[in-house]
Amino acid sequence: MQHKPCANCGFLNPPFKFCGECGTPLEGTSRAHEFPATDTVSIEQTLPHGAERRQLTVLFCDIVDSTAFTEKLDPEELRNLLEVYRTCIMEVVLAQNGHVARYFGDGILVYFGYPIAHEDTAHRAVRAALGIVAALETLNPYLHNSFGVEINVRISIDTGRVVIWHISAQESPEAIDIVGKTPNLAARMQKLAAPNNIVIGDTTHQLVEGFFKCDALGAAELRGISQPVNIYQVSGEIPAQSRLDIASMTGLTPLIGREREVEILKQGWTHALAAKGQALLIEGEAGIGKSRCVQLIQEHVENHPEVVTLEGRCSPYYQNSPLYPILSLFQEHIVQFTSTDTAQIRLEKLENLLRDYSISTVGQDTNSEDSETQTDTSETLPLLAELLDIPFEVQRQTETRIGARPYGRPVEQDIYPSGWRGSQRRQQTLEVLVQVLLKMSEQKPILFVVEDLHWIDPSSIEFLTLLITRIENARIFTVLSRRSDTQHFQRNIQSNEDENLQTAPENNLTNSALNREILEKLLQPAWANTLPLTTLTPPQVKTMIQHVAGDTQLPPNLLTQIVERTEGVPLFVEELTQMMLEGDTAALSSDASDITRPQPQTMQVPVTLQDLLTARLDELGTVKEIIQLSATLGREWTAELLHQIASGVNLENHTFTDLASLKAELDKLVSTYILNRNELPDNQFRYTFRHPLLRETAYQSLLKSRRQQYHQQIAEVLQRTDSLQPELVAYHYTEAGIPEKAVDYWHRAAHRALEHSANVEGVRHIMQGLAALETLATNGNTPVQQVAVEQRELELQTTLGTALIATKGYASPEVEAAYTRARELLETLEKREESHVEDASDTLLDRIKDLRFPVLFGLWLSHLVRGRLLSARELGEACLAIAKQAENQAFEVEAHRALGATLYYLSEFKNALAHLEAGIERYQPQHHPVPAFLHYVAEPGMTLLAYSAPLLWGLGYPVQSEERINKAAIIGKKTNHPFSDAVSLHFKTVLYQYRGEVEQVDTSATQMLQICKEHGFSVWEAAATVMKGWVLAEQNHPEEAITMIRKGITTWEETRAEMLLPLFLALLAQAYQRAGQHNLALQTLDSASCVITRTGERNYAAELTRQKGELCLILAKEVEAVSTENTQPTVAQAESYFQEALIIARQQDAKSWELRAALSLSELWRNQNRGQDAYNLLKPIYAWFTEGLDTNDLLRAKNLLKELEE
Repeated sequence: MQHKPCANCGFLNPPFKFCGECGTPLEGTSRAHEFPATDTVSIEQTLPHGAERRQLTVLFCDIVDSTAFTEKLDPEELRNLLEVYRTCIMEVVLAQNGHVARYFGDGILVYFGYPIAHEDTAHRAVRAALGIVAALETLNPYLHNSFGVEINVRISIDTGRVVIWHISAQESPEAIDIVGKTPNLAARMQKLAAPNNIVIGDTTHQLVEGFFKCDALGAAELRGISQPVNIYQVSGEIPAQSRLDIASMTGLTPLIGREREVEILKQGWTHALAAKGQALLIEGEAGIGKSRCVQLIQEHVENHPEVVTLEGRCSPYYQNSPLYPILSLFQEHIVQFTSTDTAQIRLEKLENLLRDYSISTVGQDTNSEDSETQTDTSETLPLLAELLDIPFEVQRQTETRIGARPYGRPVEQDIYPSGWRGSQRRQQTLEVLVQVLLKMSEQKPILFVVEDLHWIDPSSIEFLTLLITRIENARIFTVLSRRSDTQHFQRNIQSNEDENLQTAPENNLTNSALNREILEKLLQPAWANTLPLTTLTPPQVKTMIQHVAGDTQLPPNLLTQIVERTEGVPLFVEELTQMMLEGDTAALSSDASDITRPQPQTMQVPVTLQDLLTARLDELGTVKEIIQLSATLGREWTAELLHQIASGVNLENHTFTDLASLKAELDKLVSTYILNRNELPDNQFRYTFRHPLLRETAYQSLLKSRRQQYHQQIAEVLQRTDSLQPELVAYHYTEAGIPEKAVDYWHRAAHRALEHSANVEGVRHIMQGLAALETLATNGNTPVQQVAVEQRELELQTTLGTALIATKGYASPEVEAAYTRARELLETLEKREESHVEDASDTLLDRIKDLRFPVLFGLWLSHLVRGRLLSARELGEACLAIAKQAENQAFEVEAHRALGATLYYLSEFKNALAHLEAGIERYQPQHHPVPAFLHYVAEPGMTLLAYSAPLLWGLGYPVQSEERINKAAIIGKKTNHPFSDAVSLHFKTVLYQYRGEVEQVDTSATQMLQICKEHGFSVWEAAATVMKGWVLAEQNHPEEAITMIRKGITTWEETRAEMLLPLFLALLAQAYQRAGQHNLALQTLDSASCVITRTGERNYAAELTRQKGELCLILAKEVEAVSTENTQPTVAQAESYFQEALIIARQQDAKSWELRAALSLSELWRNQNRGQDAYNLLKPIYAWFTEGLDTNDLLRAKNLLKELEE
């Protein structure tokens, strides 16, 4: 909306023909230099008129009891009153870069943050509200005299996300409209404000807390708002300087990762104390920690007894106010003006300052002998008086000796030396200011700080350049700071002859070389340097997060997200972490390993950062559109890919459809720190967002409808690329609202992930597919559509079960739920098949039949590991029947595997071996590529061979068992399937544990752990942990062994697995035995026996019973060593256990277990002088073996027999 300043009185007017203040015609008038630094109108004209989503601060102002005016005033008078009122409001709003959006009779709706955002948007709104109340207080005497009334208002402010758009191209308030909760809240809240008072909402309060005086009014019920709203009343502004000042009140996060920078700052101060003046420019992007570094050096110099710290800060409000930061610190810290000082007092303070520091007359040679005694300030004083806005009348009184004290000779009205012009006055004024600082430094060392040079005015930069050139031998340390992600300086320095320091230069600085030239000139002296601040490293970010979180433990995945999305910017780290802590507490305590929930692709941007990031985007003008498209595309892309996508969507700026133009714009964005660029091997460039949060802000600013258009175009382009990434295509189709295509690509992405053992990603892809399928199911009304949806879900659930086995464990409830749901769908579809659903294709029905086997096979796996061996046997037999009926050799291989494994754990060893051998015989590697066995979790050939290895050992074939496990490893090298490797290594550890070969177990368990941790195979990681614990026990580290084995068993049981528990508990008992905790060992073996009774898993029963006998003998020896108590019953119990172990082994045809039991019993009989009985027992068993005679048990048997023969 164009606002016209009156040429006569300077009053800002809405688009009227005459000034509302003095009546002067407004046509053709323009005083651009009186506008705020940001030209909202001109920038607004460069923006597209489409709708967008953004955070907005809304101010609602309403006149109290305006109805009474209609009785007191004529309609025409009322109209004039409202025009004056509106013009007054408008002037205040414009000064804070607000946008008057709409007039509601006596109500006014104002937007802050549109069309151009500012990082302090909420501050501007509250400051405007305070300004309105103050302006009306000044205006009311005029209104009372002119209209006989006074205006009181209620003002309310709220901040939140809205949709805003131009409803026409006209420059009127009504041309822009918004929808959302925020404007409604603001309108409702104003009724709670007292006359001439301001109320704000929760979000606004969060953004301005500490900067303004706010009193909580409690939670209020508002009409149309479901939840009570916290209301705060604003009573004034607090003179705090920065966000850092506010944060200091509650405690700052420790400065992390800045040790080098701190040392450089301290060295600079040391040099300054030695009269070697230094200047240091701290550079870095917003939030990188520049102010923290400045604060640190300020705290450091406080240790010096006489130091003077002079601090100024540039402001976006005063980019056109000459010497704003310099004058601020000069008045406050040097001359020490107070708000109660009269002009006369200020003038006296100024003169005293000049005399105290012996500041010479303008133009005098400061090196002359007379300069020390010169106290005449008659020429210097007017320069600074003018600069400090001391009225000319006060100066004249002083100069003509009409006042309290004479200051020197009378002068003419033109008090400057003859021939001086504006440029000379400007230069001499800067010289005087520099002289003051130099003279001060002779008495006390000075830390001179000016922050935020990216908002500096030209005169101030000229002053700083002059100052730095003069401090070589002065005790002055000049510390400056600026953002490196903005233009160096916004305005050019003019040297017009008629210009003085009170006139703001107007020409924009468009030449980047000139920006660099100004910066280089500022830092030209050898004693001036830059200190660039880089982002924190990921470990440093994690340390900072923990400091912010305090005692709250963030889940690892959330910690990783914060690290990735903040890119090492401390402010972003603090705000995003704080947002997480103040958000959903259930989400913080949720299981970070829950991979069954679809992971969000975007993250909410903290409200405290949204204005800052939106302002960065708004600075881009029409280029913002390509940034939004890029943000939709993803974190990284090439110009060529972006060009393909841009060519297929309707962009406001058609130049982006030209590749050369697009590349040029992207390069500009790189130079302005929006994007990063890396060269690829094919001479293309990969572009990435410098900050993920900036990308989030750009993406979230798009309307959902626009997002969907972008996502659809991106998906269509990506699916045609050579390097197809189905998960990306699936994501974009999902966000485009096209679930039928999304489901297919999610399924393809899951298969691809599982082929590479990326099981966690596979699960998430499937869950995304199921979510998309749920959306599709709501639109499927016909029987054919229902069948299609059910068939797709059947495929997804079957694949999900496979992926969950690898990540959650075979027996997890998630696995069982997936396969149970798949079986339900299978039965439903088979019933539909029987009822001959119309139009159901043969291909679809064939696919249903093909899924019967993997569904039952998945259920078999779940039941097997749950210890439900009888139902597992039934499912295995059903799988074999389906395989034979289908005459599918691949199915037969898996079915024999299922039955072989089940019978192995049921200790039907010979039948188990027969099935495993049948599977090995039918196995052909070319028929079992990775995609073919995905539904069966592991490579079938490897699994068949691995299962048969410990089985063959138990049956008495140690050499053949070792050959089998080695063959499995050979297949593994060719297949490159980590989960299959983990399964094979498990059986290898079991085999060598049976054989008692510690080093082999250690090597295999270590490899297994590495694979499981890398790929997230939690169930097999638990098994490997148990085996590593057994190794520790055998290496005489029993306490560590017990801890590790128990940890593995606990993790195993958490997956609901019961298979293998007898073995694991037996190994734990061995560790207890090594530690001398024999009773605990016996109790543990009893627990293992209970598991055997419950599940029927008897493959380790003989060895477990034998171990009980060994423990009984140990307990008997312990009793004999300390007493004369009869231990014969205990020894008899041991013999009974050995006899029982022999019986179990013989029933199982388990020759190796029979040999081991016979060894224990023979050694007992030998010690009881029953050597012949021992020999008769052991000799035939040993004689049965034809291989592996050099293995541990057979060597023991050979040696014992030799001893018994003697």
